[in-house]
Amino acid sequence: VINSNDTHQHRLYPICKSVMSSSSAPTHVTESMTDRRKQRELTEARQSGNAAPEIDVKTGSMINPHNPEFLTRRPWYLGGGDAGPSLDHQADQRDLADRVGISLSTSDALLAEERKRVKALR
Repeated sequence: VINSNDTHQHRLYPICKSVMSSSSAPTHVTESMTDRRKQRELTEARQSGNAAPEIDVKTGSMINPHNPEFLTRRPWYLGGGDAGPSLDHQADQRDLADRVGISLSTSDALLAEERKRVKALR
């Protein structure tokens, strides 16, 4: 028995119903054509050296004007909002204990050991 106000989509995907029924306002603000044009002109001026480059809001250092916007803006899915241009989200986010690395000479030694072990098995 199917309720008259229940749709096929809601029965298959109950999460859609909760998403569609949420009353939160969208957080995305659409820019006007003039705003986009001004932003594009500013970007072109920065790339040609006629305008000052953007400054990283977290470190205060200059951001290369040739970096595309998708690199300098924090993605919406990482959370935390967009406080301004920064390259902080591009850094390694793992804990220091998880950042285990080995040197090239150590990796070469490990590879040589493994090759000797495999050769001895033949």
